[in-house]
Amino acid sequence: MATIRVCGVQMHVASSKKDNLPRILDYIRQGDCDFMVFPEMSLTGYHGKFDEDRTREAWKQIAAACRQSYVTAIIGTGAHIEGHAYIQSRIYSDEGHLLGTHEKIVPTESDRSWCRPGEGLRIFEHNDTLFGCLICNDLWVTPGCGPYPDPRLTYLLSKKGAQLIFHSIHSGNSQIHTAYHESNLALRAREGNLYIITANAAVESGAVNAASGVMSPEGEWLVQCPREGEHKFTYDIDMD
Repeated sequence: MATIRVCGVQMHVASSKKDNLPRILDYIRQGDCDFMVFPEMSLTGYHGKFDEDRTREAWKQIAAACRQSYVTAIIGTGAHIEGHAYIQSRIYSDEGHLLGTHEKIVPTESDRSWCRPGEGLRIFEHNDTLFGCLICNDLWVTPGCGPYPDPRLTYLLSKKGAQLIFHSIHSGNSQIHTAYHESNLALRAREGNLYIITANAAVESGAVNAASGVMSPEGEWLVQCPREGEHKFTYDIDMD
């Protein structure tokens, strides 16, 4: 049985890479984990007005930090692909290589005013661990955020062999969504018989409406961050 150490960062996300990048690099350089997941669009800020060249330069700095600290990081970012904006998770390995990307497949109605939905659902393998990535509404397809069908992406990832899902979130503090978000998260972990590691963006006031932490295949929290403020969590998972 192998043990992997996962880490998530519930961090405040500013509108500028100038503010976000140094803090992301600081967290990566702390090391002491195998995988580290950050919130949705934690690098560029949650908008479509990011500079492509500067974003690519930031990706290079993140890759170098992963290599220096022996950490595989899942970074939330905006990305331009063939002239169109996407909400993306980028996975940089502990060797500083790009393992792959996931583009948000179910953007909300407001997201779609400036970004396109992704199309590919991918499985990644690193250090004998199979995992997938989802971004916020990909997992729960929240009622009221657009009349879109639920593709049950956690279930599809489990059928592809995923043992873990890294879920990057930027869902705000509207507590009307909390019960739905968290019961949905637990049920999907149970259905797929997999771990879901979540990292939400901290809010300026109040509490996040979806907790950051590790959900077990039994649908129970193994570790959970406080809902208010910026926090980092770490948990060791024994993998069969």
